[in-house]
Amino acid sequence: MSNILEQIDKAVGAHGLWKAKLRQSIAGTLSLNPAEVVVDNRCEFGKWLYSMAGSSMASDPHYKEVLDLHKAFHKAAAAVVSKVQAGDKVGAEASVGLQGEYTAASSQLTAKMMEWKRKASKAA
Repeated sequence: MSNILEQIDKAVGAHGLWKAKLRQSIAGTLSLNPAEVVVDNRCEFGKWLYSMAGSSMASDPHYKEVLDLHKAFHKAAAAVVSKVQAGDKVGAEASVGLQGEYTAASSQLTAKMMEWKRKASKAA
């Protein structure tokens, strides 16, 4: 169980840094590739999630929900990068703003990871 808790803690921190990366991309100080950003199994948390497929953990409803939300997070981040590349900085900014698609995807993922962590810590 501690592996779940550790992985979730790391993931919350790492995914929290994405907003700064996206803002750098919007500002033109960081070049990102949407085709790379959209891939959800290259980050450490994604690698860990996919390594759990077929295990008993994969039958936990939180696992499937987090996996789906993680995919949506990467898709939303890639959409921001695509907007930047298309010259739509206003749209990119809106996506990372308070009511934006990226912000919503990030918040949903974080909330579900924290819910999973609470459940896992009670079971430990």
